[in-house]
Amino acid sequence: MKTVAVVLALVLLSMTPVVASAGDVLKPTVLAPNPFAMTPPPAAVTPQPDRGVPVRPPHRPRYPPPIVTSPCCAAGYWAYQWVPTTYTTYVWVPGYVTESGILVGGGYQPQVVAGGYYQQVWIGY
Repeated sequence: MKTVAVVLALVLLSMTPVVASAGDVLKPTVLAPNPFAMTPPPAAVTPQPDRGVPVRPPHRPRYPPPIVTSPCCAAGYWAYQWVPTTYTTYVWVPGYVTESGILVGGGYQPQVVAGGYYQQVWIGY
């Protein structure tokens, strides 16, 4: 019974709020900086023009457009050409036990993958 009274007294003492006296000085909690916090964008280095004033783009010299012959004006036809491609990838080969009882460990092994695609080409004549 005494142990119940002692436990009850400790629980009641732990629930009572601690009142700071007038002479105590509260110290602020200093937190470490957050490395994942986003920093604000930097301010503009150069003065920006007033948004109400239109700004002329810089002068660009005019060159004559290049002369391009399109397939619609040239004799020929569209065809498809096969373009072969190969690349190496690594695949997991599981381990196994040989007939003589030797354990062969698994691992990644290189594998060559062959493929390709059709490319559209213009055949002119």
